[in-house]
Amino acid sequence: MQNDLLLIFKSRTFLLVLVLLPVLLASISAITSDTGGYSDLRIGIINEDKTFIGLFFIQYASSMLKGENIIQLSGREEIDSVINILDGVFIIPRGFANKLLFQEPSELIFIPNPGSMQTAVALYQVLSNVLREFKALPVVADPEFMKTVDIDPNYVAPSLTVEGISESKLSFSSLLFPIVLVTTLMFMTSIGAATGVFEDRRNGVIDLLRLSNIGSLKYIGAKVVSFMVFSTAQVLIFMIAGSFFGLEIASNILLYLAVIEVYIFLFTSIGLLIGTVLNSSRSAQLTSISIVTTLLVLSGIIVPHSMFPDWLESFSRNLPTTSLLVLLQGISMLDFSLSKAVIPSAVNLSIAVVITIIAGLMTLREDISLAD
Repeated sequence: MQNDLLLIFKSRTFLLVLVLLPVLLASISAITSDTGGYSDLRIGIINEDKTFIGLFFIQYASSMLKGENIIQLSGREEIDSVINILDGVFIIPRGFANKLLFQEPSELIFIPNPGSMQTAVALYQVLSNVLREFKALPVVADPEFMKTVDIDPNYVAPSLTVEGISESKLSFSSLLFPIVLVTTLMFMTSIGAATGVFEDRRNGVIDLLRLSNIGSLKYIGAKVVSFMVFSTAQVLIFMIAGSFFGLEIASNILLYLAVIEVYIFLFTSIGLLIGTVLNSSRSAQLTSISIVTTLLVLSGIIVPHSMFPDWLESFSRNLPTTSLLVLLQGISMLDFSLSKAVIPSAVNLSIAVVITIIAGLMTLREDISLAD
């Protein structure tokens, strides 16, 4: 037991993580518990139905929500500039209320925030179910009068749609699939790479490679490639299994895989750096778990960003790893194009390259010290 504990606590870096991580996660939990949570959802509304009935309907619908939770937008051109601070935007198209009144097929349009898909899916599912039960237009009748009216069983309830997106993509199964996938990759690659590098250091593999004139950067590069090959095979099996069970993975599979490769590279590089810095396998494993857990909490997977206070929400949304997860969910659920994938992928790819080079330099430094 003493030997195990000495190996674990031998690294000062690990001791720092051991102290800071619980404090960080506990503080995030405390900060989140003080917020209003889902009661503070921010919803944008665009009313294109300017008829008397349409204006009356929007006033009725707005009265069921707190005024500060609703942001009235003048038109669709405003959506791009404010969508990042909202949980979603509802568009009431022209003629909606009139169609509803005369029992014609009608629809509301929902624009989700790509950076808050967990909340967006919850909103979409709840309001879709509410609309299915919306059997009349009660805003134009007295409640006592409505009790005496028999609703037509063939009445067509209004639907909630997202333009260009099928309803099946805004389901909890579609939301969960990329989350489970990237969570698995984050833990597998970072912990595996950290442990693998340390084992090579302890077993003298790196020393043998140095004697064979194989440089540290070449060694680190080979580690990256091997983990990417293994993890890619795992991803393909994951995707085939998901398709077998009826899940719609993504419309653009190649773009989806390309973003996943960036994900694998990034967390493999993080694991490699941890493995070259720490002095025990256990410390490397626990530190990898700690870092991945922190990134998961801040990414919005476990706790929606809207439940964070403003300063923490802004910080967590701007994390490079968060942008990569948002991109992956956007490709899977909202059919993001290549143009939206370039910047987040390039940023995270650059970070991964820098971390890999640092890991190689750390290994080189160790080689030099051993040679001396």
